[in-house]
Amino acid sequence: MTTIRTFLIASGACLSLAACDFLIARDRDAPPAMEADTPAEVPEPATDPSESAPETADTDGPVVVASTATIDWDAARADMAARSGEDRETGFQVASGNSAPPVPVLLPTGIVVAQSAENGVRFQPMSDGYFAYYPGIDYDIVVNGTNEVFGTTGDAEDGDAPDLMFTPTMTGAQVTFSRYGADYLVEFECKAAQTAEGVCITEQEALEITEKLVIAGTR
Repeated sequence: MTTIRTFLIASGACLSLAACDFLIARDRDAPPAMEADTPAEVPEPATDPSESAPETADTDGPVVVASTATIDWDAARADMAARSGEDRETGFQVASGNSAPPVPVLLPTGIVVAQSAENGVRFQPMSDGYFAYYPGIDYDIVVNGTNEVFGTTGDAEDGDAPDLMFTPTMTGAQVTFSRYGADYLVEFECKAAQTAEGVCITEQEALEITEKLVIAGTR
């Protein structure tokens, strides 16, 4: 009985050893544990040193600027005094002194206004000048004067510019000029649409009306 018990114990021990050896062998033959995947590094795109930064807009070109004209009030007052005794009807009584517009007021004379449109004649002082409106038979006349001058940096002197500049427009014509340091615009607005066969006012007529403008107010 003792011999059988000893035999069983010995057999169990052998089986235990054999199982241990089998587990050790499987552990040695097992493939290595997989490591956690790590994100691959993405190489940064190569930069070409020859490439330059985007060019900025060129700010060295002409720049439009607005300025207030210097008015020659002495010349305007002298011209006003020279015509004070003349009978020239401009249609308006313009204020003088500090109440006058900030530019010498030039207005047309001898303008024929239809009786039905007499109430439409008007004069309006502005912060930078004035405008006058004369409703006519074939065309309306609008006179604008301003001390606000627009120019560009680097402009050449305009000493060779014509005294009066006539320009046809879609609605008639206009004449521009400068005097006493202020800028003036005389517009002729046709009552009817212009055609190739005829216009409501010719260049010669527009220039004659503009040349006959008289000074009607000054400071």
